[in-house]
Formats: sequence, C-alpha cells, structure tokens
Amino acid sequence: MENLGYDAAMATPSIAKLAHEYAAATNYDAVAHPSLPNYLALTSGGTWGVTSDCFTCYRSEPNLGSQLSGAGVPWGAYMEGLPSSCDLTPYYLPGDYAGKHDPFRYFTNIRTSPALCAHIQPLANLNLARPPTFAWITPNLCHDGHDCPASQAGAWLDGFVAQVTASPGWRNGGVLFVTWDEGNGGDTRGGGGHALTLVIAPGLPPGEMVAQPFNHYALLHTIEASLGVPPLGAAAQAPVMSAFWTGH
Repeated sequence: MENLGYDAAMATPSIAKLAHEYAAATNYDAVAHPSLPNYLALTSGGTWGVTSDCFTCYRSEPNLGSQLSGAGVPWGAYMEGLPSSCDLTPYYLPGDYAGKHDPFRYFTNIRTSPALCAHIQPLANLNLARPPTFAWITPNLCHDGHDCPASQAGAWLDGFVAQVTASPGWRNGGVLFVTWDEGNGGDTRGGGGHALTLVIAPGLPPGEMVAQPFNHYALLHTIEASLGVPPLGAAAQAPVMSAFWTGH
C-alpha cells in the first residue's frame, strides 16, 4: 500500500477494522522517502543509494526473488494492472500500473533471465486456491492509495483480505503481511515515517497490537526466516517479527 502514515491509516474505518480483526505492528517505520527505496529495502535489504522513483536505476544486488528461486521455493510477484507477465515497461496507464512499485523489475539478474522474469505476473494470474509458497502483491495506483482516497484503497484492501483469508493456503498456516511503503511525506521517523503494518494469520488474538520496533528490514527478515533462507543486507541486523506468535 502507498503513502499513508500510521495515524491516517488508523483513522480510515476500513483499515482500522482490519487492524482490530487481526493484528498490527504499532511501532513500525519505513526506511526512506520516496516509494522506490522502500520497495528495494523490502526485497533486498538495502536502498543501495537510490533516492528517487527512478525507472532505470537497476541494481545488481542479491534479492528475494532470485534467492527463493535458488533455494527451490516457489514464488510469484503479482502486480495489479500489469498487462502481461515479465512486462518491464515503466507504466501501463490502462491498468493504473507503475513500474516504480514493482521492485523485482529493478534487479538485473531478474530482468535478464526469462525464467526469473516470468515470476512477475499480473495480479489476475494469482490463484489463491493454489498459490506459490511466497506471493508478493502490489495493488494498482488507485487501490494502493497513491492516486485515490484512503477510504477507497481501504475498501479494496478489505475485500482482498477477505479473499485471502477464505483461501485454503492461508487457513493452512499461511500469513498475510500488509504494509505501507512510507508514512506521510513530512514524517522522517526511521527514515521513511511511521507506517502501519498488519499481520493477518490464523490463530492470532484479534486486535493484537505489538509495540516492538520494526521496519521494512524486519519484515524482510521475517519472510526469509519463515522460508528458510538467510537474511539479505540490513535484514540480518533487524529482528524477526516473532513477537506476534510468541507473546510480548
């Protein structure tokens, strides 16, 4: 999700409803402004000197996609509005798609490998009845809140969460993390501002609020630990978000 500080997210009824139905990290920070460095941090453990939403600042660092492929873990990156698989264009206006919100298109080992690039798919191709072990999802520019009001984005999110939580993959030990790329533009806490992150998993106490400090690197470390691969970059120094399951 896009560009919404913690307080504004919790003031949006559809989003606050999800936080109270499931669980939330209340002390979670983005790591940079604007969007793209946060997307890179979430998928590679670093911003790598990127300080803008550039479209051709490709990176050669190890990343979650190639890491999972190397470990034999099925994965997919699903972009709402993307016209076709492995489409690397910066924008697709008919679908409200922006390449700056697809971090996987920036990594050279994915861009140059047809096999790896094929993991970048339109969201419509995600089969919740038989999902890959790891699925990254980026909504389009309206549904992520970038170009539409938070109320509209929250309504889409509420509907999408309902689809996921009704799926057998989620019910059989799955977890859905929902995070915002950055907080409000004037908020530089943690580098990118105070952001809400939802943790939606079977068995968690409804409305559980965890105040331990986390950021995008902690979320990456949590994903990697759960999938049995080592943490990348700054994720190695960040905590795993295990407090949701072990008490706090």
